[in-house]
Amino acid sequence: MTTYSAADVIAAERTALVGTLNEAGPAAPTLCEGWQTRHLLAHLILRETQPLVAAGVMGGPLGKRTERLTNEYAQQLADPASYRLAVQKFADLPGYGGMRKRWPVADAAMNTLEYLVHTEDVRRATGDLSPREVPAETQQKIWDDVRSRGRLLAGKSYPEGLVLEAPGYSPSTATIQGPKPGKVATVLSGQPAELVLYLFGRESAARIEVS
Repeated sequence: MTTYSAADVIAAERTALVGTLNEAGPAAPTLCEGWQTRHLLAHLILRETQPLVAAGVMGGPLGKRTERLTNEYAQQLADPASYRLAVQKFADLPGYGGMRKRWPVADAAMNTLEYLVHTEDVRRATGDLSPREVPAETQQKIWDDVRSRGRLLAGKSYPEGLVLEAPGYSPSTATIQGPKPGKVATVLSGQPAELVLYLFGRESAARIEVS
């Protein structure tokens, strides 16, 4: 079996995202409400080049500024040629402080799930919900990440408890939030990549079972 490092995983997910963005063009729909692919690309570039913009993605005091800068940049990418150049710019970015080459483990921790979700934001916006073929080794690393960050990803959406199941991976079950006395936890079951999509708010596009 091929051994996948964190650097291999993040490189593969970045390549998949770049290819998906190039194929879609600047005006394709995404699962991000109000965004076309050019908005998503603008977000990705600003996120890795302007820390204050990245901080505003989650809203708060910097939220309006982030939204304005993203929309302004996206407007510049409406032209297909400008869009293609921007996709290449994203592919060639060094990351924070040269993170992509100098600290691939940190790069993977920060960006693997982000890239995976945004790739599917483009792929599945057309209604085709077929899962992308993701190597089992990558799925395992995604599952490790989901188990360690599950409570943060789930937020307060499951106050009665949340259990994740990924059949075929080790360990196959992860209790993210224990159920309250007398309550039954929600169980989400599926491939790790599909669980990520669900936890990132793409419930209708994720191929999982809920019980």
